[in-house]
Amino acid sequence: MFRLLWQELRFRRNGIIGWGIGVSIYTALYVGLYPSFGDQLALFDMGEMAFYEALGITDMTSFAGYVASTYVNLAPILLSIYAILSGSGTLAGEEDEGKLELMVTLPIPRWQIVTAKALATAVALFLILVIVGLAAAGTYLAIASQVETPVTAVDMFLSALYMWPLLMVVAMISLLMGAYLPNRRTAALVATVIFVANYFGNSLANLYDSVEPIKPIILFNYYDTAPAVLTEGQATADTAVLLATSFVLFLLAVWAFQRRNITVGAWPWQRAKLT
Repeated sequence: MFRLLWQELRFRRNGIIGWGIGVSIYTALYVGLYPSFGDQLALFDMGEMAFYEALGITDMTSFAGYVASTYVNLAPILLSIYAILSGSGTLAGEEDEGKLELMVTLPIPRWQIVTAKALATAVALFLILVIVGLAAAGTYLAIASQVETPVTAVDMFLSALYMWPLLMVVAMISLLMGAYLPNRRTAALVATVIFVANYFGNSLANLYDSVEPIKPIILFNYYDTAPAVLTEGQATADTAVLLATSFVLFLLAVWAFQRRNITVGAWPWQRAKLT
């Protein structure tokens, strides 16, 4: 399995570099521009703008609030695109390309194949976030003399790593869809719909009290974008929920792949039961 894991990481090398650099540029752009208009943002009144709060923008009057509302809030959404593409393409995508049937002929149990691919995705996401965190910390150091804030470069770096549990859930949803559904296009579409429903469901729950009862089942409810997360980090309980959810989704992906009949592209209800 370790050789398979290493091979999977090699396959993801370009994605790690490309997405790491791409999101780093976004991060450096937003964080680096703060000194240019920070004084104007201090006058920004969000008192009657519930729409912004629904999108996770709770404070733009301080450096911590600005960074939380832009970088901390939006970077996971960008990286979720990679998580969906990587997760859905891991099994269903390889079957579409004709690679998966060769892999299952190897003397490796199916659960190890899924485990290697899940671990490779987890490591790839973590390495991307390390690159992004370094860019955030470096940009902060470049403008630190122009900003008054309790936030440190270490806080900026760690804020990127705090995104990992959320992205892992998105990746494992996509992996499960790739193991359960017949092709990559369908798996990616369903994973995207689930992701979008969670994002806008959280926004609606922040806007309307009538929707609030469903917040416990919403993914983004467990990812805080308040300014305090930069110095205090994400809540331990929320992180535990996200990690536990991703593990359960991984187990479901293993179960679904055990039942999958390779190359036939059958829908779940068309597959024979294990005996």
